[in-house]
Amino acid sequence: MYSFNLKQKEVLDNIRSPIIYNYNLAQNLALLSNDVSVIRRFFQVEIPKFFKDTWLAMEGKDMFMGQYIPGQAFCYFGIIPMIVQGKVNLVASAGFNCRSDDKEVDDVLNKFKEEANLQEKFIKGAYWESGIGDFAYRLSYQPDISDKPIIDVIEPQYLEINYSDDKIKSFVIRKVSHEDPSYELREIHYKNEAGFACIDYLFHIDNHYVDMSDESLVKECLKKFNMKKLPKNVVLPFRDFLIIYKQNANCNMLYKGQRGVPDTQGLVSIEDALTESISDLIDAIRKGGLKEYVSDELIPQDPEGKQMWINPFNKRIITTKGSSTPGDSKNLWQVTQGDIKWESYTRTIQNLMSVAINKAGLAPTTLGLTGLESINSSAEAQDAREKTSMRTRDVALESWSVTLKDLLNRYLQVKDYIEGRSIVDYSSLINITFNEYTNPTLENITNVLARQVQTGLKSQLTAIKELNKGMSEEQAVAEYEQIKAENLPMGQQTSDDGINQNQQPLFNKNQRITLTQIPVN
Repeated sequence: MYSFNLKQKEVLDNIRSPIIYNYNLAQNLALLSNDVSVIRRFFQVEIPKFFKDTWLAMEGKDMFMGQYIPGQAFCYFGIIPMIVQGKVNLVASAGFNCRSDDKEVDDVLNKFKEEANLQEKFIKGAYWESGIGDFAYRLSYQPDISDKPIIDVIEPQYLEINYSDDKIKSFVIRKVSHEDPSYELREIHYKNEAGFACIDYLFHIDNHYVDMSDESLVKECLKKFNMKKLPKNVVLPFRDFLIIYKQNANCNMLYKGQRGVPDTQGLVSIEDALTESISDLIDAIRKGGLKEYVSDELIPQDPEGKQMWINPFNKRIITTKGSSTPGDSKNLWQVTQGDIKWESYTRTIQNLMSVAINKAGLAPTTLGLTGLESINSSAEAQDAREKTSMRTRDVALESWSVTLKDLLNRYLQVKDYIEGRSIVDYSSLINITFNEYTNPTLENITNVLARQVQTGLKSQLTAIKELNKGMSEEQAVAEYEQIKAENLPMGQQTSDDGINQNQQPLFNKNQRITLTQIPVN
């Protein structure tokens, strides 16, 4: 047994981590393409570019997905793209709204959500997070395009994060020239000594930044990006970056810089085995097809003794010697069917699919695959099967609510900056409410809330608000008081609005936080 000094672990990380992260990023991009030619090229050609170690490179090239040749039985199933799309539908398809105590903030943000297609950007972000790993939103102001802040989704392969003492020191966003990929325009986000966010723009060629005093080279770079001039470097009056970094909740500290890993990490071996199993099944079906054994007595011959009508390339027909028993017709032409063990193949395929889906924290029914488990049409059985996926959704939405709140808070701050107003913190006024997924049903939610109220785990007012998403505090209190009034014994007087005159209302309807009450930083 060899012992390893864990204190020296950072040495191993520094050697392996950047390469492993880039390799997994490229591999998942290839798998998510669901394109056989792209996947085949990655495993045959691209893998050696990431690993100097010959054995590591050969391990990838030896996988079944890298061994495809024309004419070989091959079927790419695409379980990873299916899982990612299922995760996106589960988390993002139902959408979200801003519902807080301040109607003015909610109106601004919900209107902006529609104008900026933020729901589509949310779906795209969920896709990159599930399939590739972490990503980022970028807030920017481009007056020649829009008089409002612009939000872009930055894909992981174009995002570089630099750390110092476990804190983010800077972000680098790369834009690659379509004409020549060796030319890059880099947008560098950092903070100056005063702690304010700054953005610099530089060209980058072949691992070197361009000297901006070299006018001819700068002119050449501008031409590559079809630009007349570089954007001006700016210093912004913000203490926070205008990059909202969304780290995948499935974090793996193996990667240098604490980069998150996708939800499908580690499924490539299952994908490879699944692909090979399906290919073997197709090959077995092909080889187990009909065979016709024909006696040479039935085959006409020309005067030279050559067969006249049997195609020698038809592998289904096999000629045999004539029967030793004259007139025995059963031996003249026989048709056989191979015994294909398709049950064992399908069981293997189902098991591999179940393992892959479970590793991603989903239920098969979330992907629309009902053949992997017993079918029961009752709502209770459907809810039970979906419990795994719903737990996964709850975990995902917990991190998404923080990210979206941060994004919308900085949007309002940039909007104030553009319009010349004081920059304040709106985070306490922003509340992200995700729309209900199709499962569980309203009936199930009502039953659960009723039991929680009966057992004292939840108040009636809280249950009313949870059951009626979007109901304001005033409406919830009015509904609560109305229910109380209807359940009072006969003879007890109530006011016109249903509130008992001997009681103080639970909520002061005049209480409301306005933007003018928020302290300025």
